[in-house]
Amino acid sequence: MNNPSRTMLVIGLAFFFVLADGRCQTVKNDPRIQSVPPGVRLDKVVMGYYASWKKAEFDHTKIDYRFLTHIAEAFTKPDSDGRLVVDPEFVYPELVATAHADGVKVLMSIGGWGNCEGFPGMAATAETRTRFIGEVVEFCLNHHYDGVDIDWEFVSSPQEQANFVLFIKELSAALKSQTPPMLLSMAAPSNDFYGKWINYEELMTDFDFIGFMTYDFHGPWTDHSGHNSPLYSCDNDLDGSVNDTYLYARSRQIPNEKLLLGVPFYGHSFDCPGLYMPFKTSDESSYREVMTLRSYGWRYIWDRCAQVPYVQNPDMSEIVSYDDVRSVLRKCQYVKEKQAAGIIIWELSQDYWRGKAELLEVVGAAFQRKRKPIR
Repeated sequence: MNNPSRTMLVIGLAFFFVLADGRCQTVKNDPRIQSVPPGVRLDKVVMGYYASWKKAEFDHTKIDYRFLTHIAEAFTKPDSDGRLVVDPEFVYPELVATAHADGVKVLMSIGGWGNCEGFPGMAATAETRTRFIGEVVEFCLNHHYDGVDIDWEFVSSPQEQANFVLFIKELSAALKSQTPPMLLSMAAPSNDFYGKWINYEELMTDFDFIGFMTYDFHGPWTDHSGHNSPLYSCDNDLDGSVNDTYLYARSRQIPNEKLLLGVPFYGHSFDCPGLYMPFKTSDESSYREVMTLRSYGWRYIWDRCAQVPYVQNPDMSEIVSYDDVRSVLRKCQYVKEKQAAGIIIWELSQDYWRGKAELLEVVGAAFQRKRKPIR
């Protein structure tokens, strides 16, 4: 998306603006949305992914650490011989040091889309697993990481399923043997299509958190347009939603205290007039890019059923599904209602708009730890 525009969204002590049904509504003195004071602590896990390849445009000084509990720095990867492959740009001591100074833990995220070809070979033998785990632990110790996030996209066969169990159990044991013990999390698929290859029930004690990637429910790979990350499924659409994923995770015996749900700071465009329609092309757009569209006459539409918005261009030939202030707040409320552990965010640079992290600030306000009244 290259069209610049702007939508005013103000979050303050007295009021904030949310766009609903194409109109701007003011919610005054809403107790759910307040300014977050310095030094605030959160009562939920907020794990934000940091894309290390975006360092030049979004460095560590632009991160608002007040609203995070964990940062997952993306990505390193394995090779099939069990070596840890680290791009030189990944090493970022300033990020780790600043996060730690602000009380935020930093995990090394391994894998990610397009970086997973080495996982099957690495996990296939005891020798390659041992070599890889040793290099991972050594790297974390040398560079002061607090743990590891595994993003294998995707485990997809019975053999990989069995080897994944061995790999995670051995990695967990190595991380937990450190002083202090290191964390282990996982970026998990949103449904049973790939989830059926993961033995969650067997591995539950090995993970500190499992973050479900509750986004990309619609995109270039689907045969119709739809929401990138609907809170609820609507109009008999079978591609899934945050709620569907939560119910699936609980059916797989994942306890709430380890369960994280995904909140995207981006969306997907479709060259068609509306939702659940055929299209030819689809692209990814950050929140910042979507916010540039409104001054060009793009119409804002709030989907009451899915609890997320989309925008439509003036000639009704294109839409963009994304998350905004209102939908992010609603998802945070959902997390609290379900008593889940928290959220994961992909990714931290994408909501940086007009000099601040607009969506992350909403997360911080929603999860602000309530102070006990002074008696």
